[in-house]
Amino acid sequence: MYTCLTLRVRNLITRNIITKSFYRINYSGSLNLTMESSKIKLSERLSSLVRPTHYNLFLRPDLKTGHFEGKVKIDITTKEEKNYINLHTKFLDITSVKVFKNDEEIEVVKYNEIKQIEQILINFDKTLDRGVYKIEIDFNGDLTQSFVGFYLSRLNNNRTMVASKFEPTYARQAFPCFDEPDFKATYDITLVKPVSYVALSNMNEISSEPEDNGKTEIVTFATSVPMSTYLACFVVCDFDFKQNEINTNGIGNNFILRSFAQKDQMHKINFAQDIGKRATEFYIKYYEVPFPLPKLDMIAIPDYVSGATEHWGLITYRETSFLVDEATASSINKINVANTVAHELAHMWFGNLVTMKWWDDLWLNEGFASYMQAKALNAIEPSWTTMDQFLTKTMHSVLVTDAKLSSHSIVQTVATPDEITAIFDSISYNKGASVLRMLEGFIGEENFRRGVSDYLKKYKYGNTVTQDLLSCLEPYFRKEYPDLDIFYIMDTWTRQMGYPLLTVEKGDDVNQYVITQKRFLLDPEAISPNDTEFKYRWFVPITYTSSNGPSKNITWFPDAKEKVHLTVEEGGNWVKINNNQVGYYRVNYPLDLWQKLIEQLKAKSAQLSISDRSHLLDDVFALAEARVVPYDIALSLSSYLRVEEDYVPWETAASIFKSLSDRLANSLSDNLNIYVQQLVKPLYEKQSWQKTKLGVIESLLRTRILALATRCQLPDAEAKVRNMFLTWLNSHDTDNIVTIETDLRDLVYYYGMKSATHQEWDKLWNIYLKEEDAQEQTKLRHALAAPRDTSILRKYLTLAWDEKNIRSQDYLNVVGYISNNPSGTALVWEDVRTRWTELVNRFTLNSRYLGNLIPSITDSFNTPLKLKEMEEFFEQYPEAGAGEASRRRALETVRNNIKWTDHNQASVLDWLNNHQQL
Repeated sequence: MYTCLTLRVRNLITRNIITKSFYRINYSGSLNLTMESSKIKLSERLSSLVRPTHYNLFLRPDLKTGHFEGKVKIDITTKEEKNYINLHTKFLDITSVKVFKNDEEIEVVKYNEIKQIEQILINFDKTLDRGVYKIEIDFNGDLTQSFVGFYLSRLNNNRTMVASKFEPTYARQAFPCFDEPDFKATYDITLVKPVSYVALSNMNEISSEPEDNGKTEIVTFATSVPMSTYLACFVVCDFDFKQNEINTNGIGNNFILRSFAQKDQMHKINFAQDIGKRATEFYIKYYEVPFPLPKLDMIAIPDYVSGATEHWGLITYRETSFLVDEATASSINKINVANTVAHELAHMWFGNLVTMKWWDDLWLNEGFASYMQAKALNAIEPSWTTMDQFLTKTMHSVLVTDAKLSSHSIVQTVATPDEITAIFDSISYNKGASVLRMLEGFIGEENFRRGVSDYLKKYKYGNTVTQDLLSCLEPYFRKEYPDLDIFYIMDTWTRQMGYPLLTVEKGDDVNQYVITQKRFLLDPEAISPNDTEFKYRWFVPITYTSSNGPSKNITWFPDAKEKVHLTVEEGGNWVKINNNQVGYYRVNYPLDLWQKLIEQLKAKSAQLSISDRSHLLDDVFALAEARVVPYDIALSLSSYLRVEEDYVPWETAASIFKSLSDRLANSLSDNLNIYVQQLVKPLYEKQSWQKTKLGVIESLLRTRILALATRCQLPDAEAKVRNMFLTWLNSHDTDNIVTIETDLRDLVYYYGMKSATHQEWDKLWNIYLKEEDAQEQTKLRHALAAPRDTSILRKYLTLAWDEKNIRSQDYLNVVGYISNNPSGTALVWEDVRTRWTELVNRFTLNSRYLGNLIPSITDSFNTPLKLKEMEEFFEQYPEAGAGEASRRRALETVRNNIKWTDHNQASVLDWLNNHQQL
């Protein structure tokens, strides 16, 4: 099947004008281009036989006009004979193209921008021999086009700066290039900057020369190591910095770590700088591979579309992901910043030094960095119990996503920029990290570390696929399991979506259990297609804990076997499968064994760890939703929470109760609130609303309990929050502004605003407009979406659209906040449908953040009417771009919600009615 269209080719030179061309696009992304006498076949992917080796790049950004000029010289090597060269470009005005061989210019017949595949095609009147060539291209561009590529960021007092954001396919918006990860090359970068500004790039500055105008300087940086285009970075700003020396302990040379921020924000970089220093030193020791650059910079940028990007030697962050003011930041703010910093630093080796060949293997970058950030923080801040928090921060949410037919495998074929940006999702990050954690669990921590170190040393400055990582882990795996195949085992987890449900039954002997497996889906009526070679079965490592404690042995459940037998030590009258939820699977037990586990939880069994308790909560409610176990089992298990005193299980429980509350909605959730009040009250009464000196994990527990008590409308908590909020709000009219403890601000602001009047909202809005701290701004934006009054929410939605009030990077978050308020869901849904074209114009269909907006808004819909509205909306706007998979996920979620209401709502309400007292 093909489409034949007329393509108006942008004429870029005067000779050999092309008035029209014909092209054909097929489903593999290739494009057949007929130009006069020649026929050229192009595709989304560039030829691997034409490779860049070096870029010499000059950029002159104008911080006043918002435009930039550039010149790039690219050394290439071609191993094929052809009469054209093609490379990537987008949104650039190309003014000159020259090609040389051995300093002799080769005549360029014509050059054309092929916008459909974001490429420039350079044609010659003769076939080029194999060999080495130099391409020289002059161009200019617009710094105000968007917040990706090379762009302008506006600061306070009419100041501006420029920055870049190239991952995954945006380098082509800054300079013509071979914009694929496999095309690594070295770079010589030169930037022009105002005299009072600083210019930053991946490498260290080697010279700075003033221009004749006396206002600007030309800054040149050292030649880079080989790197992919998406890792290049340029910043021109008037920021200041602090620095530390990184002690490598002999693994390479010591080097300087610098943190940059706006000059009035310098007191907020100490936390990230400290985490950055310690995490970097941890990685050098862990990987046993030197940091390959002479310096490492981190910078907080006011306008930044994502949380952070691992540009090599110059990591760029959104301000909320980097800046920490001790006067305003909560414990959760600090942990989030620490996670982001540790994640990006992990990439300096895993992703930057060794890079995936193509975006199919994105998980090698993002899954690994997501797991390593937890390992790093667990090592440098052990009191945070980061590996327990891994469940609630990383694993539990993706188990929901991956239990639907709309999921995808970790290794997934992608071709277009939209497809590429779309897989920067929870499967690549969270499932990738979870599967790596499981892999480490069965291979052993030290074996895993040594295999990773070998991988980085073997493939440094190169590109790899998943099998390359496994080949370096395989010798260590073989020592433990000589008869097993690590490649086959991991293929069952990376090359098919989903995961198994293990069902445990009693065996013939007292201490024996029989375990079977099948794919777990939240919709029990969903039909799993038989479209993988593994038939949705997995090679599963089984661990267990019993009354005798955790067993160190692993029982393997091959995908080809129907069942396996598990024999526990004598004397154990119960068993809990999957120690600490290291395995990426769910477990169901016979009803009598569920009851024994509930008894163990209520008895505060020392054999069930924090992670085990969180795991049991998460599994049992997922199984109840899928109608594998009755809801009375899940709800009965939750009753143990009355004796629970650790943060992670309560965080799991809070998420479960929030989901149940959303499903029941309005008055139906009253009995749920009463039940939760009874569970939380014993621990609530031990917490203080006053400022106290607590460790990070104790602070998280305290905040979680107070927030949950307030959300479930415990009268004492509601009254305290409203009183604290009004006292704080009204003090803004006085000389003595009351402060709220940093850990409590988010919950006090938000729940204090639930019953806000128009006058109170206006007052908070004005406080927000004057606030300059990024973390505090986030809390206030969240609180402004809390009122039940729809007229207030409509006003907020209108004001938020104006970029003078809410930066574009924050707008979609605000829309999400309002839609998460039951009073605002319908309002936002109507607004988004009405202004969809405006949203697309502002954010583009390539934005995965815009694509994820629809699932965020609609995830509580549970009626056929709402489902029909969604289907009609998607039919009206069939082009989804990077949001195509999100649409499928949204529709499946709503269909599941409808079934949940039909099948489960009555039983949940009955149980809650019968358990008003524990």
